[in-house]
Amino acid sequence: MSNSINIGIAGLGTIGCGVVNNLLRNQESLKEKYGLDFEIIGVSASNKTKKRSINLEDFNWYDDPIDLAKDKNIDLVIELVGGEKGIAYDLAIETINNKKGFITANKALLSTNGKILSELSCKNNVFFGYEAAVAGGIPIIKTLKSGLFLDKINNIFGILNGTSNFILSRMNSANKSFEDALSEAQELGYAEADPSFDINGMDAAHKLSILSAISFGEFPSLENTSVIGIENIQTIDHKYAKEFGYKIKLIGKSSLMKGGISKEISPMLVKKDGSLGTVEGVSNVVCINTDYNGTLILEGEGAGEGPTSASVLSDIVDFAQGIKSHLFNKPFDDLLDSTNNNEISKRCYYLRVFLVDQKGSMAKFTSILEKNGISIDQVIQRGDLHLKDEKNSTPVIILTYPVDSDSINSAFSELIKTDLISLNPIFLPVLKDN
Repeated sequence: MSNSINIGIAGLGTIGCGVVNNLLRNQESLKEKYGLDFEIIGVSASNKTKKRSINLEDFNWYDDPIDLAKDKNIDLVIELVGGEKGIAYDLAIETINNKKGFITANKALLSTNGKILSELSCKNNVFFGYEAAVAGGIPIIKTLKSGLFLDKINNIFGILNGTSNFILSRMNSANKSFEDALSEAQELGYAEADPSFDINGMDAAHKLSILSAISFGEFPSLENTSVIGIENIQTIDHKYAKEFGYKIKLIGKSSLMKGGISKEISPMLVKKDGSLGTVEGVSNVVCINTDYNGTLILEGEGAGEGPTSASVLSDIVDFAQGIKSHLFNKPFDDLLDSTNNNEISKRCYYLRVFLVDQKGSMAKFTSILEKNGISIDQVIQRGDLHLKDEKNSTPVIILTYPVDSDSINSAFSELIKTDLISLNPIFLPVLKDN
């Protein structure tokens, strides 16, 4: 038995062209394995004359992508335009209202508009696929929706942004500065000309909000998420983290807590030989802690033409086979608004300060820590090591015993008001779950 579908594709950048090429390259396999016949009825993009890896003459061109959703001959619309509003949002709404299947790789669209998209897709009973929106080629959405549907998820965490992971990996392995590692990422095409969303944590926050929504039955939201990027990490931090037995990674974590869900994006210390510490380059890894299955670990390429287009094809097959589920794993009426719960259990922290070279500065520093209930587990202080352009301060690096975040914030608020330090300090959580 053959399932024949007509497809419209909006957005013909690297991913869009990759989807077209992947579909055509696997046409016979899709028919043989899944009984899937398809035809790409039409395509649309902002620039028709741009040089691409596909021949546009093979497809009908639509100047307005919204017309893809209106075309009665098209069964499935694939949105690869990007952006949380504008064309991507309008196309999603029009497609759903016309009761057509919709597939996207757009995490910002889902994270920002998840509530209305959930309501509309539930009301119209349409297929809505977004496997490619989180973690590239890792089948994390299907795992959460179907593989663990009878299990209870306690927390979900991992490396969700390949660009930041590449930068941190190069700072660690090649002893590069943040600026040099970022430039290398841009030269290799791993980072955009404006990499803000990657390095400030917002890209990972969008993805975490989606994973949290599926895992805990809430609408995706950034409002109650603590987001800290990697801009203030220095090469020296990687050096000392390594001495303590850790690596620094940008981690997204969502945990089920009493009274709500705690969500955070932050650079964290992870065990250098653990499941997160060994993930290098642009790869992603997602860890799911459950009641029945323990901790599941999924690792793979987090971005790029190949992994992302493969995830889109996976959704196309599901659509053709009539496999359909609620947008965030529950009917719209059963989903809850995101709750504000920043309660985090006590944990260890990595503290780095540049203390001025004056008598009694270390004693005053440790006094501030003690006053705020912070106990020192390990400390590194080397008087012969200074900043390149700063000869009057010395780095002091501390690992604390478990302490609550309020105590850390209080101590650092007090510290930056003193004349003990020459640069703003940083504190990074130590992740013990990996």
